[in-house]
Amino acid sequence: MSRRSTILVLVAIIALAVVLRIWGLDWGLPTSRHYFSYHPDETVTLFPALKVDFFSGSLNPGFYNYGSLFIYLTNLAIVAGSLFGLIDLPERDLFSAIDEFAKLYLAGRIMAVILAIGTVYLVYVLGRRAYGRAIGLIAALFMAILPIHVMHSHYLAVDVPATFFVTAALVFAVHIPGSYKLRYYLLAGLFAGLAAGTKYNTGLVILSPIVAHLSTAEEKPFRRIFNPKLLAVLASGAAGFFIGTPGVLLYRSEFVRDFLYEVRHAATGHGLVFADTPVGFVYHVTHSLLPGMGLPLLILAGIGVLYALVIRRPVDLTLLAFLLAYYFVIGIAQVKFARYTIPMFPVLTILAARAVCRLYERFMAGELFVHLARYALTLILIAIVVYTLAYSIVIDLTFARADTRDAAASWVRRNVPVGMSIGLATHPWFYTPPLDPFFGLPDPRDRKERVSEFTDYVLVLGERDWNAGLLKTVQPDYVMMSEFEYYDVLRVKDPNALAYFDVLDQYYVLERQFNSLLTRYSRFFALGPIPHDMSYASTTIRIYSRKAR
Repeated sequence: MSRRSTILVLVAIIALAVVLRIWGLDWGLPTSRHYFSYHPDETVTLFPALKVDFFSGSLNPGFYNYGSLFIYLTNLAIVAGSLFGLIDLPERDLFSAIDEFAKLYLAGRIMAVILAIGTVYLVYVLGRRAYGRAIGLIAALFMAILPIHVMHSHYLAVDVPATFFVTAALVFAVHIPGSYKLRYYLLAGLFAGLAAGTKYNTGLVILSPIVAHLSTAEEKPFRRIFNPKLLAVLASGAAGFFIGTPGVLLYRSEFVRDFLYEVRHAATGHGLVFADTPVGFVYHVTHSLLPGMGLPLLILAGIGVLYALVIRRPVDLTLLAFLLAYYFVIGIAQVKFARYTIPMFPVLTILAARAVCRLYERFMAGELFVHLARYALTLILIAIVVYTLAYSIVIDLTFARADTRDAAASWVRRNVPVGMSIGLATHPWFYTPPLDPFFGLPDPRDRKERVSEFTDYVLVLGERDWNAGLLKTVQPDYVMMSEFEYYDVLRVKDPNALAYFDVLDQYYVLERQFNSLLTRYSRFFALGPIPHDMSYASTTIRIYSRKAR
């Protein structure tokens, strides 16, 4: 393929990636009906970004559960929008100008999209450098249409931005074998530090330049290990981390507090969400990678990983160093969100593309049935791309359509007279149809206070969740719940939830169920259960009505 053709194909891939990531980008933004995004992590990223003021030297976001780099980038996006007259920052009450408040979220999402598109390009650069131009283009195409990356590129959250910096670090790491130029060590370490400064555990990518050096350097083992260039990698990595998260030194007590909270969180779990689930090494294959990639790409990636493990060339070891170390870390954790696998996908898509090209080479090696094999493999590759692209389009259509929470709230407003009673199984949050615009408040104490002040309907819920006795005694006119509330308690057979549903079966009938487009089509794509954090835009809402007495 000529250079011009390569550029045209790459531009088309980038254009496709842009369309898939901006389509439905306004999903779940604050409106007069709900004052907070429907993605719970967006608010906890945005509010710290609003605390930062580079002009006054205030660098403390007051939040270190994640690194600060994407928080800073979000702040810069907001400042840029304000300078260009695109955002009019509310001076006092954010909720007095809800349209402008929504633009703050949108600014952070646009920054995430920019980094997501940059990742697609870097995957091409990385694949080309590691294995050749064709593999780079195929890998970029896979990354452009990758469902979980498309989905999470719509969010003001750290996983997609961290993946950009991981990919950049790998680009420079694969330059080390054969060149040993100091600038590649420094740049690989710097971007590894920036990755850690965005999401801490992605800093493991610093292993890649180290392995790239150790696997190819011609010096004796002792001199390889104590080579000054390896010290340069570590030093530039530390510098990159400090640039991204200066709070590690400037606001040390707050950093240690939040960092240790995340360590405990990873070690202890996330409520019932991952209770009674397989160990992470297995769970991430069946519940993260499968719905995140789709089965065809997962199979290709698996073949590519096995091939790299067998060949073990320096570039293979460079990519595998991060992939395996990172998978080990998320595999032993008790918190197993699907989004945790996103930083792995640049490597996985490149190895999947390599598997495609190696299969072509194998089938083309013989003379018999050469043309038939070529056509068959081409059709299979086209089918894989069409399947994966269709899956991502369904995700975008889910974003572009009315959210199930909005649809459910509208139904209630139209069909339930003011003053009637509505039962809630748990205290409302982002997953609850927004009968009150403050249901999405980040602090649970604030949400409870809003419930006590709500007057449009009589909300029936106890101090404890799934209060079957209260439901049976009061018997509200309607009961409303989200899949985020009922899915895991039913999966683990929580006795309180089972008792609650026994009362529902006895006194209530399912009046309406609101399913997203992704929920309706998930069986078609053979995804299995949609992961918790791939359901933010696709939760199911159930409304029960009391049976006639």
